[in-house]
Amino acid sequence: MASDGAGGAIVAWNDRRAFPFNIDAQHVLASGEVDAAWPVNGRALLSDALIQVIVPQGVEFPAIVSDGAGGAIVTWPDGRSTLSGLDIYAHHVLPSGALDPAWPANGTTVSAVNGDQVSPVILSDGAGGAFIAWTDNRNAAIGNSLDIFVQHVLATGLVDPDWPANGAAVVTAPAAQTSPSLVGDGVGGIFVVWADNRSGNPGSDIFGTHLFGTGLVDPAWPAGGLGVSTALGTQSTPKIISDAAHGAIVAWTDLRDGTNEIFAQRVTIAGAIVPGWPANGKLVSIGGTDEVSPIPVADGASGAIVVWSGGNTGHHNVRAHHLLASGALDAGWPVGGMSLSFAPTEETNQSAVSDGAGGAIASWQVSQDIFAQHVRASGALDGAYPVNGRPVCVLPSVQRNPNIVADGAGGAIVAWMDQRDGVDDIYALQVLEAGTVDVPPPSPPAEIAFARPRPNPARGAVTLRFSLPREARVSLVIYDAGAPGSRAVVGNTARW
Repeated sequence: MASDGAGGAIVAWNDRRAFPFNIDAQHVLASGEVDAAWPVNGRALLSDALIQVIVPQGVEFPAIVSDGAGGAIVTWPDGRSTLSGLDIYAHHVLPSGALDPAWPANGTTVSAVNGDQVSPVILSDGAGGAFIAWTDNRNAAIGNSLDIFVQHVLATGLVDPDWPANGAAVVTAPAAQTSPSLVGDGVGGIFVVWADNRSGNPGSDIFGTHLFGTGLVDPAWPAGGLGVSTALGTQSTPKIISDAAHGAIVAWTDLRDGTNEIFAQRVTIAGAIVPGWPANGKLVSIGGTDEVSPIPVADGASGAIVVWSGGNTGHHNVRAHHLLASGALDAGWPVGGMSLSFAPTEETNQSAVSDGAGGAIASWQVSQDIFAQHVRASGALDGAYPVNGRPVCVLPSVQRNPNIVADGAGGAIVAWMDQRDGVDDIYALQVLEAGTVDVPPPSPPAEIAFARPRPNPARGAVTLRFSLPREARVSLVIYDAGAPGSRAVVGNTARW
């Protein structure tokens, strides 16, 4: 998912409704309506019927980022060139739902060399283009099983001519480098982190490096990358965010103590660990027995809220903790982190975004349902949400793999895969700042609930959302508080 910058979102997916397979995208407005200007059921990014997107089921999917102007850039791997394996492509979809005519039909070729290029991640360059990183096995013949490469695509749809053809090598160390994650440095360059198996200590470590906007790897950083964590045991699934001070914060799953834990580290643009942060990372999760898959979210003060799935009672619940810019855990939060749900069920596939006020909104999958929760900057759960999370979608069918994007007004939009009609479809719903969702939840509220007007402030139309405890005839009257006698300006009576 990517924000449209106006309270809505653009969602992209691997679409298998017909062969050859395609990459599709759709725009959902802040009102909760699908954009009528876009094709019903989504815009196909591949228009040539001869191109077969050969991506193994459940392995490769698209990545998407906002273009900063209401549209989005989507990247994906596909096998249209059977001679070179899976390659990386990208396309630009305009706010109108049309494909950008300045970009090549079927997408710009980001990288097309021998071997597979897979698992792309994407970051806006702030100028209508994007940086794209991926895992690459072009060097398998010389003993490097997997490396990390990155490329810059301009807003024009051209690959940046200052960058190497088929991508700049981020790391080409022996053994496998996988799971890249990237973020901007605030001055035109990017940080890239990955899981690295070169040491065989055993397991993988976390490494990272810095690239200038020209595609040159920063020579101030260690050759082959900085060891963000080289502790014994396996460190995996790194995720990186900006620290808003031209550095970055990285979080990962760590097995150094014999059980999965969550660690994090903060680095400077100069390639050093920020003073006060421990070598090999700060332990974020305390007391759990299987803490996995962290998602760091910026707190707006050079720290981060880290959300993960943790197990200490025979199942996993989604938890969060606040890391201060100093590297200390926020003493106002519970020692082991705040549980976002206390339900005796397995909670997985978590994702999270900032609430814009130092807290975070998270979504996750519970068995076959989707839930969300809001944790405030103080570490307290939002009282407007149920203690075990707000039901986003609870149906007898399977809902899975939620993703989330901030709506820019203190709430978020959640999208997920849904089998209510017997096949995998894509659904989305907004979770409002007040904790309600945009339609009445499966269990009606106990009282009338109002969400904040949107947009606010506004020069034109304003949307008012409310939910009722039962079907009833109600009168909705809007008063002009500045008029003599509080004159009613809008009145309506209807059954809802």
